[in-house]
Amino acid sequence: MHKTKDRYLLIQTASIGDVVLITPFIDSIHRYDPYAEIFILINTRAAELFDNHPFISKVFIWNKKNRKYQHLWHLIFQLRKYNFTAVINFQRYFSTGFLMWCMHSNKKITFKQSTMSCLFANETYEHLWNQKHEVDRNLILIQNIVNNKDLIRRPQLYIPENIKVDLPQNPYICISPFSLWNTKQMVIWRWVDLCESLINLGYNVAVLGGKEDINKNKLFFKEFQNNEHIYDFVGKLSLLETLYVIKHSFITYSNDSAITHLASSINAPIATIFCSTVPSFGFTPLSDKSFIIEPNIELLCRPCGKHGYSKCPKNLFICGNSFNIEQLLEPVKQLQSDVQ
Repeated sequence: MHKTKDRYLLIQTASIGDVVLITPFIDSIHRYDPYAEIFILINTRAAELFDNHPFISKVFIWNKKNRKYQHLWHLIFQLRKYNFTAVINFQRYFSTGFLMWCMHSNKKITFKQSTMSCLFANETYEHLWNQKHEVDRNLILIQNIVNNKDLIRRPQLYIPENIKVDLPQNPYICISPFSLWNTKQMVIWRWVDLCESLINLGYNVAVLGGKEDINKNKLFFKEFQNNEHIYDFVGKLSLLETLYVIKHSFITYSNDSAITHLASSINAPIATIFCSTVPSFGFTPLSDKSFIIEPNIELLCRPCGKHGYSKCPKNLFICGNSFNIEQLLEPVKQLQSDVQ
């Protein structure tokens, strides 16, 4: 008589970067139990990242922009058709906690800091902010499910074979100069300086960004009209196509944003620029060739918050201006020396 397959539900409906950072759980559970069925509940934007994912049995999508709570009830009724070995909620909000509570499972796991966790969950753990990488903080949630030897720390995404993009002429370097939060974004003129320096070193530059970055991108491209060395991909690529472009680049430069984690998920070289946030928050890149760039002066006001702001609270934004071109080019020079 065959044992019934274990079935797990992972819940993370926040930003793209947050969703990427739960992928170590998918690989860890699969390594521990290759026959387990793994379901994920994520947001609309991140859904395509799991097209043809080899270890995902089913993807559920919460569309928060259209009848958010009506859709939540619909998801609850859909998911209650299944019996789960464990439901793991990586978020700390009432809505996802309530959804977890509604599930058929004897094991409902989340963080103690989650809203009403004492009611919604029967297994809770401390979210150790400012002490570990976010992946390590999250891995605590499956410590009683997966053996330590089966834990996988690096995010992992898979690019389907049918994904193809007309790439810039090699060698090229990717930059992602935009961020949802302005205080997490190095000032545009410094990105312009970086591009000019990379072109002078013999590289083409691929500019990455989403549809929400198109207006900011117009300002950036005023400096590079008709420049044959700059390739504008902003708002033109899917997430999987973006991964494809990153995979074939010499290195990618990003603010403290989703691109950092996307690059880490395919183990691509990545340089992350931290402005108002700091590496100790636990969102550093995890590629083998990872570089961290911080302001070149000490600032008592930094960090000013965990997530960033639309504008500097002091109206100065020194942290976004305090980078010199030598430190920005250091990752490229290090990689060049590794190749030689």
